[in-house]
Amino acid sequence: MRFTHMNVQNWRNFKDVQFPIEDRLFIVGPNAAGKSNLLDVFRFLTDIARPGGGLAAAFADRGGFSAVRSLFARNHRHGQVSVTAHFSDDADEWTYHLAVKGEQRGHHRALVAEEVVTRNGEELLRRPDASDEADPELLTQTHLEQITANKSFRELAEHLQKTRYFHPVPQIIRNPGFFHAYGPRDPFGSDVIKQMNETASRTRSAWLQKIENALQAAVPQFESLSVEPDASGVPHLHATYRNWRPAPTRQTESELSDGTLRLIGLLWTLVSAPSSGGVLLFEEPELSLNAGIVRTVPALLARVQRDRDLQVLLSTHAPELLDEETVLPEEVLVMRVTEDGSTASLLSDIAEVRAEVDSGLPLSEIVQSLIEPVAARQLALRL
Repeated sequence: MRFTHMNVQNWRNFKDVQFPIEDRLFIVGPNAAGKSNLLDVFRFLTDIARPGGGLAAAFADRGGFSAVRSLFARNHRHGQVSVTAHFSDDADEWTYHLAVKGEQRGHHRALVAEEVVTRNGEELLRRPDASDEADPELLTQTHLEQITANKSFRELAEHLQKTRYFHPVPQIIRNPGFFHAYGPRDPFGSDVIKQMNETASRTRSAWLQKIENALQAAVPQFESLSVEPDASGVPHLHATYRNWRPAPTRQTESELSDGTLRLIGLLWTLVSAPSSGGVLLFEEPELSLNAGIVRTVPALLARVQRDRDLQVLLSTHAPELLDEETVLPEEVLVMRVTEDGSTASLLSDIAEVRAEVDSGLPLSEIVQSLIEPVAARQLALRL
């Protein structure tokens, strides 16, 4: 199963955006256009569907319903936040639609305004229903999050649970005990070394070998990578580098560069991704990385996707990433800020640059011409 299309209304800085999704999606745009907010829509659905999650928890983690609802919502769709996701598997086409409204009185909770599930056009669920009318408290939960209610479309819930978001922070990888942990598979990397250590020995060796091969190509003089517990049982990364001495230099995560740690985290997320499919969400994977390494990211993604039925969505500010030869215009989602909220369009669908795309100009140049703020150009001229 995979996402094929997404429609989002009244979500943070989006009034109404919709876009198709292929195996990869590179999300680009100026600062404050909403790239992180767009990735968060997928995380939101996952937070509802995952065990221990749910609608109330998903909004609470984001500061409440009012913090999520767009400023444009007052005069659009009755102020409701709406997400409509389309999916496809080998046999069926699915749609999951959820609209949420704020409770007018009392606790101001998020309430289900609409929840609709279809398979091949056949309606499997439509809420509110008679049960909801008899007991409005039921509208504080979706059927997606309830195993007693989602039997007819549990495939959707199980697929959404496979979505993983990763935005590694080197300082957190180095000092996990000094930062708030977000549970297993912390998106910021507090447990990434622990994950490696707890992986079965043979599997860990195979995965680390793949990472090692990639690092040898990307990091000068890099030789090997291992995970070894210290005397107290705490696992640490151990990397070796070739030098003029007979024995290689050894470094732990406390000594590795930010770029190397981020790259290790990114590579581990890729090699450990489930073979049964799902979605990987990456936010600005180019941070702290050399431009030459950044250019290899799309190829790394393509290599992993050949072995696993994965979709990958990532946001980026790195033009060199878009110029990798496998990146296609229909894989680039361009976000732009307008007075009516941020917009999102595939580069291949933007009429004003169709001639440039057809002529084969570098995608980075085309994108930059669309998203570079006028004020920034004026400032550069003044300087």
